[in-house]
Amino acid sequence: MGAEPGRTARYDPAQPVADTASQAHREFEALARKAGMEPSDLWVGGYADYEWRHLRLLLQAYDLHPGGRDILEFGCNVGASSVVLAALGGRVTAVDISADAAAIARANLRRHGLDAAATVLHVADTRGLPFPSASFDMVLANSVLEYVEPEQLDAVLAELHRLLRPGGRMLICGTASRTAIREVHSRRWLVNYLPRGVDRLLGRSLQRGICPFQLAHGLSGRFEAIGRDRWLEARAAVHGRPSFAMRAVSRVAALLGISPGWFAPNIELLLEKRVEAGPDSGRRSG
Repeated sequence: MGAEPGRTARYDPAQPVADTASQAHREFEALARKAGMEPSDLWVGGYADYEWRHLRLLLQAYDLHPGGRDILEFGCNVGASSVVLAALGGRVTAVDISADAAAIARANLRRHGLDAAATVLHVADTRGLPFPSASFDMVLANSVLEYVEPEQLDAVLAELHRLLRPGGRMLICGTASRTAIREVHSRRWLVNYLPRGVDRLLGRSLQRGICPFQLAHGLSGRFEAIGRDRWLEARAAVHGRPSFAMRAVSRVAALLGISPGWFAPNIELLLEKRVEAGPDSGRRSG
């Protein structure tokens, strides 16, 4: 998946630019508005540019080279990450449980001139994805697993394991953790610590992060954590000089023999498919 041993892959393609005069751009804006989104919002029309400045550098730090690879983006939302992966030469297949999001993602790829490099599918139940086993070299789960219903998470992770080829990689990033004092997406304080029974009392679902222990259980026996020493490099690549807290987290994680990405408000893990997977394997996925 990466460059030559001891070398980090460098990505120097031109940044994809949306053709704002195109019919595809007009369709993108119309579809976004129909779905209740503002096209000019950073997390809608500006999302691909954001991910070019962030996800691209993250891939580089973890030595993941999309060029010539079959890549599944699980939970593509408006297609921002798919734009980046396609621009870097990946053969992208993107799925989302929202028909609206899938339609917006297709238009997003078209307005960037990358629709030939990516296929976007609406899949209502991602516990059973419509692809043969071992179809992909890489899976990207960017800011999505926290939206999977807790009772469905294990089945979803089993499906992603099935779809990866032997030695394939899965990058989990931007995944809000339920251990964070402030929920990453809603920015609400302490909501992660409220039991789900509170939702019934309020008559609405509160956004929470994913439980790291449940995620670890679903990964165990299926994936092996790799690239632990690159987490701090990834922080430097994306955010500049790592803070004292980041360096401390990295040291503590090294002492514990687990990935430092478990401790962050956004969980970040690079994983490799374990060929011999089963509930009795007894190996951790830290």
